[in-house]
Amino acid sequence: MKEHNIFLPKISDCQEYTLFLDRDGVINKPIVDDYAKRPEDFIFCDKALDALSLLQRYFGRIVLVTNQQGVHRNVMSEKDLENVHLKMYRALKKEGIEYFDASFFAPYLKTDNHTWRKPNNGMLLKAKSYLPKIDWEKAIMVGDSPGDMLLADSLDILKVKIQNPQFDFHNQDFEFSSLYHFVDSLSN
Repeated sequence: MKEHNIFLPKISDCQEYTLFLDRDGVINKPIVDDYAKRPEDFIFCDKALDALSLLQRYFGRIVLVTNQQGVHRNVMSEKDLENVHLKMYRALKKEGIEYFDASFFAPYLKTDNHTWRKPNNGMLLKAKSYLPKIDWEKAIMVGDSPGDMLLADSLDILKVKIQNPQFDFHNQDFEFSSLYHFVDSLSN
Protein backbone atom coordinates (compact mmCIF):
# COMPACT_ATOMS: atom_id res chain seq x y z
CA MET A 1 0.00 0.00 0.00
CA LYS A 2 1.34 3.39 -0.97
CA GLU A 3 1.98 6.13 1.54
CA HIS A 4 -0.30 9.13 1.19
CA ASN A 5 -1.16 12.20 3.17
CA ILE A 6 -4.16 11.66 5.36
CA PHE A 7 -6.33 14.73 5.01
CA LEU A 8 -9.84 15.57 3.96
CA PRO A 9 -10.11 17.71 0.86
CA LYS A 10 -11.14 21.33 1.10
CA ILE A 11 -14.64 22.06 -0.12
CA SER A 12 -13.16 23.88 -3.10
CA ASP A 13 -11.35 20.67 -4.13
CA CYS A 14 -14.24 18.22 -3.60
CA GLN A 15 -15.54 18.53 -7.17
CA GLU A 16 -12.53 16.47 -8.25
CA TYR A 17 -13.41 13.72 -5.74
CA THR A 18 -15.71 10.72 -5.86
CA LEU A 19 -17.59 9.90 -2.68
CA PHE A 20 -18.64 6.30 -2.12
CA LEU A 21 -21.41 5.97 0.46
CA ASP A 22 -22.59 2.92 2.33
CA ARG A 23 -26.34 2.98 3.07
CA ASP A 24 -27.24 1.26 6.36
CA GLY A 25 -25.77 3.15 9.31
CA VAL A 26 -24.71 6.08 7.13
CA ILE A 27 -27.86 7.25 5.35
CA ASN A 28 -30.48 5.28 7.25
CA LYS A 29 -30.58 4.02 10.81
CA PRO A 30 -29.25 0.46 11.00
CA ILE A 31 -31.49 -2.31 12.25
CA VAL A 32 -29.56 -4.68 14.49
CA ASP A 33 -29.64 -8.25 13.17
CA ASP A 34 -32.26 -7.35 10.55
CA TYR A 35 -32.79 -5.43 7.31
CA ALA A 36 -34.86 -2.53 6.03
CA LYS A 37 -37.19 -4.92 4.22
CA ARG A 38 -40.09 -2.52 3.70
CA PRO A 39 -40.23 1.22 3.11
CA GLU A 40 -41.47 1.80 6.66
CA ASP A 41 -38.30 0.11 7.97
CA PHE A 42 -36.13 2.69 6.23
CA ILE A 43 -35.62 5.66 8.57
CA PHE A 44 -33.10 8.33 7.68
CA CYS A 45 -30.32 9.05 10.16
CA ASP A 46 -30.55 12.43 11.83
CA LYS A 47 -29.74 15.23 9.37
CA ALA A 48 -28.84 12.71 6.63
CA LEU A 49 -30.95 14.55 4.04
CA ASP A 50 -29.22 17.83 4.96
CA ALA A 51 -25.87 16.10 4.61
CA LEU A 52 -26.77 14.58 1.23
CA SER A 53 -27.90 17.97 -0.04
CA LEU A 54 -24.56 19.52 0.88
CA LEU A 55 -22.54 16.58 -0.42
CA GLN A 56 -24.31 16.85 -3.76
CA ARG A 57 -23.09 20.43 -4.07
CA TYR A 58 -19.54 19.65 -2.93
CA PHE A 59 -18.57 16.38 -4.66
CA GLY A 60 -18.13 15.70 -8.35
CA ARG A 61 -19.55 12.19 -8.08
CA ILE A 62 -21.48 10.31 -5.38
CA VAL A 63 -21.94 6.55 -5.63
CA LEU A 64 -24.07 4.42 -3.32
CA VAL A 65 -22.57 0.98 -2.55
CA THR A 66 -24.47 -1.31 -0.20
CA ASN A 67 -24.42 -4.96 0.81
CA GLN A 68 -27.94 -6.40 0.94
CA GLN A 69 -27.57 -10.10 1.71
CA GLY A 70 -31.15 -10.19 2.97
CA VAL A 71 -32.13 -10.73 -0.67
CA HIS A 72 -30.18 -13.99 -0.99
CA ARG A 73 -31.20 -15.01 2.51
CA ASN A 74 -34.78 -14.81 1.20
CA VAL A 75 -35.93 -12.50 3.99
CA MET A 76 -36.69 -9.89 1.32
CA SER A 77 -36.98 -9.82 -2.44
CA GLU A 78 -35.26 -7.54 -4.93
CA LYS A 79 -38.67 -5.86 -5.34
CA ASP A 80 -38.73 -5.21 -1.57
CA LEU A 81 -35.28 -3.64 -1.81
CA GLU A 82 -36.42 -1.58 -4.80
CA ASN A 83 -39.39 -0.30 -2.77
CA VAL A 84 -37.07 0.68 0.09
CA HIS A 85 -34.83 2.54 -2.33
CA LEU A 86 -37.85 4.23 -3.92
CA LYS A 87 -38.70 5.66 -0.50
CA MET A 88 -35.16 7.00 -0.21
CA TYR A 89 -35.18 8.47 -3.74
CA ARG A 90 -38.61 10.08 -3.27
CA ALA A 91 -37.37 11.75 -0.09
CA LEU A 92 -34.28 12.99 -1.94
CA LYS A 93 -36.43 14.34 -4.77
CA LYS A 94 -38.81 16.05 -2.33
CA GLU A 95 -35.80 17.87 -0.82
CA GLY A 96 -34.49 18.84 -4.27
CA ILE A 97 -31.55 16.46 -4.00
CA GLU A 98 -30.46 14.74 -7.20
CA TYR A 99 -30.10 10.99 -7.17
CA PHE A 100 -26.68 9.40 -6.83
CA ASP A 101 -24.46 9.32 -9.92
CA ALA A 102 -24.58 5.53 -9.62
CA SER A 103 -26.04 3.06 -7.15
CA PHE A 104 -25.02 -0.56 -6.62
CA PHE A 105 -26.11 -3.29 -4.25
CA ALA A 106 -24.63 -6.70 -3.53
CA PRO A 107 -27.39 -9.18 -2.64
CA TYR A 108 -24.90 -11.99 -2.08
CA LEU A 109 -24.33 -13.92 1.12
CA LYS A 110 -21.25 -13.13 3.16
CA THR A 111 -20.17 -16.78 2.77
CA ASP A 112 -20.29 -16.51 -1.04
CA ASN A 113 -17.30 -14.13 -1.12
CA HIS A 114 -18.73 -12.62 -4.33
CA THR A 115 -16.57 -9.96 -5.98
CA TRP A 116 -19.33 -7.36 -5.52
CA ARG A 117 -19.88 -7.95 -1.82
CA LYS A 118 -17.89 -5.63 0.42
CA PRO A 119 -15.09 -5.87 1.47
CA ASN A 120 -14.44 -6.98 -2.13
CA ASN A 121 -14.21 -4.10 -4.56
CA GLY A 122 -16.44 -5.22 -7.45
CA MET A 123 -19.05 -2.49 -6.94
CA LEU A 124 -16.38 0.23 -7.03
CA LEU A 125 -14.71 -1.23 -10.10
CA LYS A 126 -18.09 -1.38 -11.85
CA ALA A 127 -18.70 2.26 -10.85
CA LYS A 128 -15.41 3.22 -12.51
CA SER A 129 -16.48 1.44 -15.70
CA TYR A 130 -19.56 3.69 -15.80
CA LEU A 131 -17.84 6.82 -14.49
CA PRO A 132 -14.32 6.77 -15.96
CA LYS A 133 -13.40 10.08 -14.28
CA ILE A 134 -13.17 8.27 -10.95
CA ASP A 135 -9.62 8.64 -9.64
CA TRP A 136 -8.77 6.35 -6.72
CA GLU A 137 -6.36 8.97 -5.38
CA LYS A 138 -9.32 11.35 -5.16
CA ALA A 139 -11.90 9.01 -3.69
CA ILE A 140 -13.41 8.63 -0.23
CA MET A 141 -15.33 5.67 1.20
CA VAL A 142 -17.80 6.58 3.94
CA GLY A 143 -19.15 3.61 5.89
CA ASP A 144 -19.87 2.24 9.30
CA SER A 145 -18.46 -1.29 9.12
CA PRO A 146 -15.08 -2.99 9.01
CA GLY A 147 -15.95 -4.24 5.52
CA ASP A 148 -16.30 -0.67 4.27
CA MET A 149 -12.82 0.16 5.52
CA LEU A 150 -11.29 -3.03 4.09
CA LEU A 151 -12.90 -2.20 0.75
CA ALA A 152 -11.27 1.24 0.86
CA ASP A 153 -7.94 -0.37 1.75
CA SER A 154 -8.16 -2.61 -1.34
CA LEU A 155 -8.06 0.47 -3.59
CA ASP A 156 -6.05 2.64 -1.21
CA ILE A 157 -8.73 5.30 -0.89
CA LEU A 158 -9.49 7.55 2.06
CA LYS A 159 -11.54 5.87 4.81
CA VAL A 160 -14.23 7.71 6.78
CA LYS A 161 -15.99 5.81 9.54
CA ILE A 162 -19.45 6.76 10.73
CA GLN A 163 -19.85 5.53 14.30
CA ASN A 164 -22.10 2.53 14.82
CA PRO A 165 -22.19 0.81 18.23
CA GLN A 166 -22.51 -2.58 16.48
CA PHE A 167 -18.94 -2.36 15.22
CA ASP A 168 -15.67 -1.79 17.05
CA PHE A 169 -12.74 -1.22 14.72
CA HIS A 170 -10.03 1.39 14.33
CA ASN A 171 -8.51 1.17 10.85
CA GLN A 172 -10.21 4.30 9.52
CA ASP A 173 -8.51 7.55 8.55
CA PHE A 174 -11.29 9.70 10.05
CA GLU A 175 -14.24 9.05 12.32
CA PHE A 176 -17.45 11.03 12.74
CA SER A 177 -20.64 10.50 14.69
CA SER A 178 -22.81 11.00 11.58
CA LEU A 179 -22.75 11.78 7.90
CA TYR A 180 -23.76 15.32 8.74
CA HIS A 181 -20.76 15.74 11.06
CA PHE A 182 -18.51 14.50 8.24
CA VAL A 183 -19.97 17.16 5.93
CA ASP A 184 -19.60 19.81 8.62
CA SER A 185 -15.91 18.92 9.00
CA LEU A 186 -15.33 19.67 5.31
CA SER A 187 -16.34 23.27 5.84
CA ASN A 188 -14.09 23.79 8.89
